[in-house]
Amino acid sequence: MTRLAQISDLHFGAESPGLPDALLESLSALKPDAVIASGDFTQYGRRREFDAARDFFSAIDAPVIAAPGNHDTPYLNLAARVASPWARFEKRLGQGVTPSWRSGKAAVESFLTARGLQAQLDWSLGRANPKHAAKIAQSLSDFNGLKVVAAHHPLVAPGGLTGRAKTHGGREAAEIFVQCGVDLVVTGHLHQVFALPQRRPDGKACWFVGAGTALSHRTRGEPPSFNLFDNTLEGLSLTVYAAQDGENRFTPIKTQALHG
Repeated sequence: MTRLAQISDLHFGAESPGLPDALLESLSALKPDAVIASGDFTQYGRRREFDAARDFFSAIDAPVIAAPGNHDTPYLNLAARVASPWARFEKRLGQGVTPSWRSGKAAVESFLTARGLQAQLDWSLGRANPKHAAKIAQSLSDFNGLKVVAAHHPLVAPGGLTGRAKTHGGREAAEIFVQCGVDLVVTGHLHQVFALPQRRPDGKACWFVGAGTALSHRTRGEPPSFNLFDNTLEGLSLTVYAAQDGENRFTPIKTQALHG
């Protein structure tokens, strides 16, 4: 069995007290082979927020695959957002996380969709580069196990790529991953759990799965949660763990078979 945890939108600086320790306890008990962290580790990209994220990741006894989200730029420093949007992320988290990971049974590649500054009013929206997607697809082409891509912004979303899910180039990137045989694309940003299949050329499904916020009080109508994926001989499954009613503990609330 391969077990992967997905945590997203930690938003250190706006975290709910007690939840970081509760999440660490859950991850320790579940013993995932790797943890996918799909962006927005800080609230405003402040150094102390990155330091809190670094300390949190260092307490996880598994490899952490991560790429930054739109909140992981120096949010209030426009000059830094233009010149070096990911400098703080790389300096403070770069030694503790990795952009990709492989075992004999699973491969995870991170796909950067966040930008420091954009020529549009809403800088939080994602931008997917199809050339980068094609490069990732090529790197996974010869792998025979579970193929996973992790991004911050959704490439497929309930209701389509509109509103906060309006990721420029998202449809093109999603199609590239579907066509190359990726099994699972995990994203954050919306603070919403969903699982949507897209049919691959071989008839199987590529699942696009969104995660809720793991630690933040910015829950947008859903409780803080994280996703757990188990890949066994019976197939791939998703279990959602949530901290409900203000409790400082995560319990399983839903399990779904990701067939196809």
